[in-house]
Parts: sequence; structure tokens; C-alpha cells
Amino acid sequence: MGKKGFMKLAAAAAVAAVCFWLPIKADAAELIHSDEYGDVYVVDSEGRESLVFMEDASGKVLQFMMESAGDPYFVRYNVMDASLAKLKATASAILVLDDNGDLIASKGAAEIQQEVAAHLAMINALDAMDPQQQIFLENQQLVSLAALKQELQLQKQDSLLKMQQAEANGSTEEVVACQFAAAMCDQLITLSTSKEQAVLLYQQQSIPEAQQVLESIKQQTGIIQREMEDFAVQFKQLLVQEIVNELMNLP
Repeated sequence: MGKKGFMKLAAAAAVAAVCFWLPIKADAAELIHSDEYGDVYVVDSEGRESLVFMEDASGKVLQFMMESAGDPYFVRYNVMDASLAKLKATASAILVLDDNGDLIASKGAAEIQQEVAAHLAMINALDAMDPQQQIFLENQQLVSLAALKQELQLQKQDSLLKMQQAEANGSTEEVVACQFAAAMCDQLITLSTSKEQAVLLYQQQSIPEAQQVLESIKQQTGIIQREMEDFAVQFKQLLVQEIVNELMNLP
């Protein structure tokens, strides 16, 4: 396997392993140094914020991921202010990066406290909205979730096509990566469907049932993150074995 082959495999692994938290194209980012959750990137892509955790998805980090995924404001309105307020409240510093990853600014304690207050104010504003405004935002979220499911279906089809090509070329690593990516798309489609269900239940004022779905979303997220961790280990082992095989075949 040459340099280009390794680059393709690395790209496939990256897309598969972080597609739930990290958009493919990021416009800007902040790096939060959290005393509880380690380094966390807040990535903005086309107006959508996502969290990328540098620590292993276990313990407090995994619990935070699960709580964030099942946060009612995030599920209903695609608003991450509740999670960002909790995360930034644990921050010792925040670095602001441009789209090239270069440092352009840093935030100290006073500015971080102001941002936490602003996030909490947004949550209060959402709670104070009249029902028609809430329904409008919920309908926007339903449209967004439907579009996301279509995108994931296309990604799955692309992964399956690439898997067939990899099988024909005898590339075990790429087959595994593409197979995982396709399976992950299925799980993310199921997760998006659960979010749609929760939004519709909120619109029907079926609050207890909606809260049950939120708990289900948290559990689904935990399963997805653990499978990502397992895949990362498996894929690394396959790459190491491929390197060993190539070294054994050197003249």
C-alpha cells in the first residue's frame, strides 16, 4: 500500500469515525480547554455547530455526549446553547481558530462567563416563545432532519459502492472502513428518525412520551460512540498488519 492508499484509508476512517460530531467541511472553530471534559472543538459548518471531543468517549465525556444528543432544545430546535453553557462553565480557556486552524484570538474567564450567560439567556428566550414560534422552529427542524436522512442514505450508497470496488481490488482495510461507514449511516438514520418522533410528540403535547424518546436517543448515541471507539481500534490493527505484510514482502 503506497502513500496515496494510506491517505485514502485515513480519510475513510476519519469520515466514518467522526461523522456524528464533526461536519465534513468546517468554516471556523473554537477549542475549549475544559477541566472536566478535556479539549473540545466547537465547529461551525454552514451555521450548524458540532462538538468534537479529543478525549476517549468514556466516563464523563460519553455521558456528556449522550446528554447533549438527547437535550430537548437540540432535538426540537437544533440549538446547542444548553450543552455549550454546561461545557463552557468548565472551561479554563477558549481558543478561537480560523478555517485553516490558525489561532486568531483567545478568551479569558470574564469573556467565558459572559458567553455562558448568553447561552442561558437563549434557553430562557426559547422557553418564553409563544406556541406558534415553537412550532415554526420545530417544523424547520423536521425539514432539516428529513434532508439529513436523505444525505445519509446517499452516503450509505456511496460507501457500499466503494466497498464493492475495494473487494474487487482485494483491499481488506478499505472494505472494513466502507462497511463500517455504511452501517453507521444506518444508525444515524435511525437516530434522526427518533428525533423526528420526539419533535412530533412535543407538537402533540405528549410530553412524557417525548421525554421517553429523548432517553432512547441518549442510549442510541452511547451505542454509536462505543462502536466508533471499537472501530478505531480494529482499523488501527488492520493498518498495522498491512504494514507488517508489506515489510515482509520487501526485497
